[in-house]
Amino acid sequence: MSDFDDGRSLPESLCLVATCHDPLGRFAAEIENARPALTQVFSAVAVNVTAETHPTTIAALQDLPVPLALDEHGAGTIGIGTARKDALALGLRSGCGWLFHSDLDHVLRWLADARDEVECTLARRDADFLVVGRSAVAMDAAPDRLRRTEEVVNHVYGLANGLTQRWDLMIAMRLMTRDTARLIIDHTHDAAITNDVTWPMLVSALGSSVGYAEADGIRFLARDDFDDVDRRDEDPREWRARMDTATAHVTAIVDFGGDGTV
Repeated sequence: MSDFDDGRSLPESLCLVATCHDPLGRFAAEIENARPALTQVFSAVAVNVTAETHPTTIAALQDLPVPLALDEHGAGTIGIGTARKDALALGLRSGCGWLFHSDLDHVLRWLADARDEVECTLARRDADFLVVGRSAVAMDAAPDRLRRTEEVVNHVYGLANGLTQRWDLMIAMRLMTRDTARLIIDHTHDAAITNDVTWPMLVSALGSSVGYAEADGIRFLARDDFDDVDRRDEDPREWRARMDTATAHVTAIVDFGGDGTV
């Protein structure tokens, strides 16, 4: 489903590239609330949704007054990294010169809480691939199970890549040129969520520039928690899941082969 004109070229414009899994339809109201900001910040929107996403969320996306492309896959039928790569391919069809990748709920919250910060950050054009992460202030507001496990990943990433400052990798927000998006599509072999760390390492290994920007207004909550309530820190199983995810990321960093393999 697309109203993109594949032949047009919009070198200075920005396409939002997102993944979305919303079986309960809770994103619909947030899309409507963010509609003015979405349509002023982005020239086009490309979303790879799961087949289980609620029709009200699909309708809210289709009601946006910007060119829109939708693709879908069954939840759990492909890896998260593959879903994100497919979203990039969808965004390239927009003709926009720049793409901003995010999980849909993350960018909706950021726009709602800090629109000026969104615009300032996404106006940067000083790197082919810009990792956008949470500042220390934003990370302090994250659920404890995320903050403790993700900081280990961030630390190991810094060690492996010779960074002198802390980068926040696992919020999965990335601003990139269309050429960089095409490079990722053509060369990545990471079908998993560990593309959080392997995409920037791959881009750098292939000779393109990678930069970092952090923001105070980015807030992580579990997908359905638009009421700003997170009770999952009290569940030991949630801690185990986050530790498993962090371990997978650390392994991907240490075992990265420089050609997209892990």
